[in-house]
Amino acid sequence: MAEFQPYTITHIELDKAETLQLNAGNNYIVIWCNQFPLGHVWMEHQQEFFENIVDAIKSSIEKTIAVYLHNNDNWQQYLQQGDFVTLHELLSKSIDDFKTNLSKESAPISVIVCTRNRPQALQKCISSLLKNDDSNFELVIVDNAPDNDDSKNIVEQFQHVRYIREERKGLDIARNTGAKCASHDIIAYTDDDVQIPVNWISNIKSCFSNPLTMAVTGLVIPAELSTEAQYIFEKDWGFNKGYVPTIFDHKYFLTAVDEGVPAWDVGAGANMAFRKEAFNLVGLFDERLDVGAAGCSGDSEMWYRILAEGWNCVYYPHLYVFHEHRKTLEDLRKQLFSYMKGHVCALLVQHEKYRHKGNIKRVRKTLPAYYRSRFKQEFKNIIAGKFSSLFTEIKGCKAGKRFYNKRKNETQETCLSFPQKLLNEITIKEQPLVSIIIPCYNQAHYLEEAINSAISQTYNNIEIVVVDDGSTDKTKNVCDAFQDISYVRVERVGLSAARNIGVQFSKGDYIVFLDADDYLYPGAVELNLYFFNTYKDAAFVSGTFDKIDEKGNYLNTKLAEPKTDLIYFSLLQGNYIGMEATVMYRRDLFFYFCFDTQLHSCEDYDLNLRISRKLPAIHHQNKIAVYRMHSSNMSKNKAFMLKAALSVLKNQEKFLLNNEERIAYKAGIQNWISYYS
Repeated sequence: MAEFQPYTITHIELDKAETLQLNAGNNYIVIWCNQFPLGHVWMEHQQEFFENIVDAIKSSIEKTIAVYLHNNDNWQQYLQQGDFVTLHELLSKSIDDFKTNLSKESAPISVIVCTRNRPQALQKCISSLLKNDDSNFELVIVDNAPDNDDSKNIVEQFQHVRYIREERKGLDIARNTGAKCASHDIIAYTDDDVQIPVNWISNIKSCFSNPLTMAVTGLVIPAELSTEAQYIFEKDWGFNKGYVPTIFDHKYFLTAVDEGVPAWDVGAGANMAFRKEAFNLVGLFDERLDVGAAGCSGDSEMWYRILAEGWNCVYYPHLYVFHEHRKTLEDLRKQLFSYMKGHVCALLVQHEKYRHKGNIKRVRKTLPAYYRSRFKQEFKNIIAGKFSSLFTEIKGCKAGKRFYNKRKNETQETCLSFPQKLLNEITIKEQPLVSIIIPCYNQAHYLEEAINSAISQTYNNIEIVVVDDGSTDKTKNVCDAFQDISYVRVERVGLSAARNIGVQFSKGDYIVFLDADDYLYPGAVELNLYFFNTYKDAAFVSGTFDKIDEKGNYLNTKLAEPKTDLIYFSLLQGNYIGMEATVMYRRDLFFYFCFDTQLHSCEDYDLNLRISRKLPAIHHQNKIAVYRMHSSNMSKNKAFMLKAALSVLKNQEKFLLNNEERIAYKAGIQNWISYYS
């Protein structure tokens, strides 16, 4: 077997490519334009002719240039001619425009570095972070079950760096510990074996302009390729996901869900960031995964949940870092074993949480077929004694399945710690902004009336957010006819997710959720604000409603008695609120509380139970809204609704504190059975 020859890594600006001088031997060339990576080239020692290098550079940057220069008709001509100087000039202007459209966020962020027994690498990582040109961030080092105090001693050499010791072994345990301790709304993660460029902090802050974006990842470039193990990893397993910005949204998710969504394509855990809200919306990292547990895939499983819940993950290549790959073949084998162990375990975890059949299909059919094919391809190499990780990967897959079966019943944390500020009385502004969120799926024929009822409120300081949940009717046309309303299009995420997304796009101090087929009475907002002014500790205020049939005829409606206390106790006995549009919420409840996307009915009942269990609320008898009864109402299906209501109520059983609550809970079960029978 020929001895491995190291690769020299060269970074070069595109306009200098024509004068590129390479070292003898193997070369790995990364092409740049003003700190934006464009592509890379592998050049073997026998390919040193300049013509080959130029052609390779052209090929490597073509896709990237097509994205950034899509409005320029001449770029292909310049590329064909090898006019890198002109291309660099055009790209510089286009990249400036791209930067202009990114977020200009200046608020501080939290950076979490999880480490274990690698003090020298940690020291280099911290040093590179503290050289960033944007110093407005907090740095938190989570020392995960260390064998000694070496990492702690390293951290103490630096000022203003927080040190947290986490005794439970596991990368995702450490990540969760970091999230719980983070002070700011954006939480970024990197690893101790990563070198951070000076623009990393500012680049992270630029990536969250779209409210739908809950997670971002970026390019990971090898710091060195001096060993065969590093070369193999970068060639076959590397974290490089390309040089083109990519949005992974719910439409992408739905397209792939039947075969198994390849969430690992989103990026790498060594270079990722999240909105803090994500951890309340979809949960914390699953602690059964990654180092110390299944071995890997805690990051991709988290991205899977974000996509499944209707949010976006975005890959930005201008958000780049440099990674120190494992140097020995032995360490590489261990790494790949962990990768496949974690991968299979993550697929089973994803199926456990969402019941998407594509995950099971990958475990039972796709992976076995893949490895049968690999065996045929690599058989000769294996016989010849050449490096192959085939059997290592297969052992990892089997280990992942065994590991999951042992740990599948473990309970995972679902959100961050309860924010104690929610217990405080709120200060009512003189004219608070109220957001009216209207989710709509193929209800265009009712939507205009719903919007008009929001516009016609006696209280004027409102905003209207319509969330079009993948409608195929004229929902957008209806919205286009109105000025000054926000229109958000998502791809069939469901009512709960559409409401959560509406909150993310809203700016109000208070929130009302109005279904597209219902409408508000003119004084709805003013009335509920009045009660908030009277009961300043209330988390939500609810009123009563009228019912009408499809022709607009009023139906008999039983009104609940006014309530100023024991709201949770009353809800245990049944959903006296009855209609979600009668409820006004404090905006700061979200997203510690949010609509459960796993529920396809009674999601409002579930939310109000969870809120009132911790916080006070009130109910009055003033009529707030009109509930329209029609053939499409989900409540027509009594068997379905009974099952949903009982499921929501039974989720509260483990939280009951005293005998009075247990009596109310049992009465609630009987009341629901009686109501739907």
